[in-house]
Order: sequence, then structure tokens, then C-alpha cells
Amino acid sequence: MHLKLKTGLLGLFLSTAIFAQEDSNAFFSKKHEIKIDAIELIAVANIEITYEYLISKYSGAGVSVSIDGGESSDDILKWAITPFYRQYFFNRQEKRAQGLFAEGHLNLGSFEDNYYEYTYDPDTDFIINERYVEQDNTAFGAGFAVGYKWASNNGFVIEPSLGVGRNLFGNTKDDDNFSSVDIYFRGGIQVGYRF
Repeated sequence: MHLKLKTGLLGLFLSTAIFAQEDSNAFFSKKHEIKIDAIELIAVANIEITYEYLISKYSGAGVSVSIDGGESSDDILKWAITPFYRQYFFNRQEKRAQGLFAEGHLNLGSFEDNYYEYTYDPDTDFIINERYVEQDNTAFGAGFAVGYKWASNNGFVIEPSLGVGRNLFGNTKDDDNFSSVDIYFRGGIQVGYRF
């Protein structure tokens, strides 16, 4: 009877340890994340969706797609596609791609600038005509960001980040009224799911 109790407890302990290991391995084998930027959605009414493929415990690569929120958007951005690569640091847990990260990215995007153009009377310097002008421009740039990622065992992810970039091509117009966008911001608080 005493031997049966010991054998039963040993069996229960082993099965619990095996299932716990399988759960840990199942989490470690999840290599895909889909996220949405909550700050951009709330602050400027734009939609940014990100997919990241977790290459290893210490690296990941993906793409973010940003879309203008329409009439309610307060941003000059119309759309942007941002491929990125991330390197994760100080990951002491047996989880793939979490903790502090540094990101290098490229950015292809379109932005708009709206202004009023005035025509003056040469004799009186009074405005005799005004015209509302909308201009769109497409630019290509590169940048850098840093952030931190937390991932729960059930797959939920939260990721604050902050970064900047510089538009390298397509950011100027031959027009004194047009405001070129040389520097752009990248960052926010992404929330999502790992699968």
C-alpha cells in the first residue's frame, strides 16, 4: 500500500513536469505576432498593423502598415509601409524574442500638405485671390527605434517603442509653400497576439 502511494505520487509528479515542459515548449515554438498600435489609433485616428516573424530567441523581422484614418485623422500621413529587423537583448527567460530591443527600419510612405496660396494686388498689397492647395508626396527613408516587449504565456503581447527616421528621397518639392517632411517619428504602444 505504501509503495503504491509512492508510485502514484511519482507518476503524478512526472506527468505534471512533462505537461509543464510541453506548455513551455509550445510557447517557445510560437513564431508569429500580429499587433496594432493603440496610441496611433487613439491620438491621430490612424491604423497601424504590424506582423513580426520571430527568427530566434534574440531576433525578429517584420513589416508595419499604416493607413490614414480618413476625415477624423489629425496626421499628415496617408499611408506607410515599414519593414524592420529587431535584435533583442538581456532575454533571461526561455521565451522567444522578448525584453529590450533595438530596431532598424526602412520606410516608404505618402504624406500630404495643405495650404492657402494668396495673390496680392501689386498696388495696395491687399489679397485679391486665395486658393486652397492640397499636395501629396511620397518619400523613402530609414531610421532606428528602441523598445521593450512583454509576452504572456497565453500569447498576449504589449510593446512600447520610440524611434525616429529621416526621409532620404522624395521629401522635397520645388514650391516655397510646401512643407517637406525630413524627419519622421516611429513609435507607440503596440498590443497584439503571438501564435
